[in-house]
Amino acid sequence: MELPGKILVIKPSSLGDVVHVFPALEILRRRFPGFELDFVIHPAFAEILDLSPFPVSKKILFRRKELGGLTTFWPAFRQLVREIRASRYDMVIDFQGLFRSGFLARCARSGLRAGFAEPRERSAAFFYSRKFPADPSHHAVERYAALANQLCGTDGPVPELNLKKVELPPELDRLLPERFIVLVPGARWETKVFPPALFAAAAAEVRNSFPDLAVVVAGAGADRPLAAAVAAKLPGTVDLTGRTSLLQLTGVMQRADAVLTNDSGPMHVAALVGTRVFALFGPTLPERTGPYGARHRIFRKEGLSCLGCLKRKCVFPDIPCHALDPAAVGREIGSFVASAGSGEAR
Repeated sequence: MELPGKILVIKPSSLGDVVHVFPALEILRRRFPGFELDFVIHPAFAEILDLSPFPVSKKILFRRKELGGLTTFWPAFRQLVREIRASRYDMVIDFQGLFRSGFLARCARSGLRAGFAEPRERSAAFFYSRKFPADPSHHAVERYAALANQLCGTDGPVPELNLKKVELPPELDRLLPERFIVLVPGARWETKVFPPALFAAAAAEVRNSFPDLAVVVAGAGADRPLAAAVAAKLPGTVDLTGRTSLLQLTGVMQRADAVLTNDSGPMHVAALVGTRVFALFGPTLPERTGPYGARHRIFRKEGLSCLGCLKRKCVFPDIPCHALDPAAVGREIGSFVASAGSGEAR
């Protein structure tokens, strides 16, 4: 029987990356029952840890804004290190793989500091006492799970998660139709943001076959102009953009029949809770950072030599990879909705 202990996980961002760590946390929970877990995370994503399969005892906030300021750096840095050093840990795991995250791992009071043998920034490995290989061509979920398995001395598959249902406040619950699809037209990179007209046309195609199926648009407050452009072409759309917390957005995703999205944090949240994802990809690599699981559908403009360029800005005036057929996207979503309605799939 394992004696009680403590684990520190360092993974400040981004939202998708934090969600990708959840299966690895489940591996740790199974191997170390009774242990406590602390987690270093960006404040914007801290709420998602309420769904962690390994309950988080303490959220240590990585306040990036303050840490990036000339006058606020030292107070914020001292506070962060003080919180990290407040406990003695049996192990520290750096899933981020940057110099700063490796340095924070070294600041912790622990003799076991684990990370990737080839982290994103090679200098991070200098701070680890144990380094584990991972295939960079594999999906992030698989790389994180591989690290956890090697650390635990196990060799199991990526575990399936059974996350709790998020209870929505009554005022939000009343806005949600009985059946609906969610559109997420925002993303962090300019090249990831497919045209709002594409989202609207694809949803209109679905509603041609399923007029009773409602449309909900969601995302961060910064995505409101994109959401407004979509809603303007789809009368009756429920616009929740900027009106939900991260945990509430998760609850909305759980209720949805399907989600049409750019490559974004909410895309990974939808995949995490088991909702079918239809994702638009161009500059990024779905095999590495797409919605995890074979049940999801990726749309790409095949035949382009620049696919997967990983560039935040496109060198072409009209982004070639955005030229998808919205009717084809809508038909695929409609086909799934039909099968889900008949009980064949969900």
